[in-house]
Amino acid sequence: MSRFAGLLWTAASCGAGEPSPDPGVDSGGAPPDSGDVQPDGAPGGLDASIDAEAPGRDSGVPCEVDGVSGECIDVSDCTGDRSPTPGHCPGPAEIQCCTRRSGGECDPAAHPLPNEGLVEEEGQDGCPGGMLRVGEFCIDRFEASLELVEPPGAESSWSPYWNPGEERVRAVSIRGAVPQAYVSGRQAGSACEEAGKRLCTDDEWLRACQGPAGATYPYGDERVDGVCNDSRAQHPAVEYFGTAEDWIWSELDHPCLDQLPESLDPAGENDGCVTAEGAFDMMGNLHEWTADPDGTFRGGFFVDTVVNGEGCLYRTTAHDSSYWDYSTGFRCCVD
Repeated sequence: MSRFAGLLWTAASCGAGEPSPDPGVDSGGAPPDSGDVQPDGAPGGLDASIDAEAPGRDSGVPCEVDGVSGECIDVSDCTGDRSPTPGHCPGPAEIQCCTRRSGGECDPAAHPLPNEGLVEEEGQDGCPGGMLRVGEFCIDRFEASLELVEPPGAESSWSPYWNPGEERVRAVSIRGAVPQAYVSGRQAGSACEEAGKRLCTDDEWLRACQGPAGATYPYGDERVDGVCNDSRAQHPAVEYFGTAEDWIWSELDHPCLDQLPESLDPAGENDGCVTAEGAFDMMGNLHEWTADPDGTFRGGFFVDTVVNGEGCLYRTTAHDSSYWDYSTGFRCCVD
């Protein structure tokens, strides 16, 4: 399990001014204490003068939100597929009505296979399937997804919401597939090798993202909001767990974070988020590991493409290549 805490929240997604890039900071984690973010479980509509000893301080008191029955409990206990709502319970602000969330179909024990049956397109300009040519090398057109290659002859897709562990998996580049998150740099490199490829070097990744003109963004020199999957309004951990308390930042490997609406997009879905030569989603959607053995991922992800650099210039070096969470993905290159 991957665990980390105390990370910098995306100021851009909170409406704050743009921070100075810091490659040592990972923007995938906790919001600051500045109050820029108002999580689902934040106080609101609740009279602060209510006696703290009033009914509702203990769990189990019935309540209702928009016709959905729930119970008044502490927001720290309202987790999983349940969400707290303020203003429906007596007692202190942290006691809120905990109901099953409307989009709570995600089963954290399940291993969904949304990519089953999808196949790579023919490669371009002599490149292997799913790849295109950039100068003297080929690069995946799409962020990589994984196939399980053992036992031989029984290949099947791997769930993109689960770390592959010690399983033997192969990287594929498929339009419309949910790209593989929850993957470390080492695992990404091994998956590329299983496909007869390798992780891209930093220089290759930058050249592919910026195009021959050296653009700041895959689509040009000026940022255009919404072209890429690059700015989620609320951190998925805050939405899913219904609180912004510190303990949620140790749960960034949770498989349901990327299954929330407005989170991870299928590869190539953002048709304007494409480079000059035709590579998709090199900005936003998922961080992408490169071949740096000390650990570098690039391009930002669906919460942030600003904190550690703009667009193609986004670079995080805060973790070694054994690290993984819901935001880490990759794509492969080949000579």
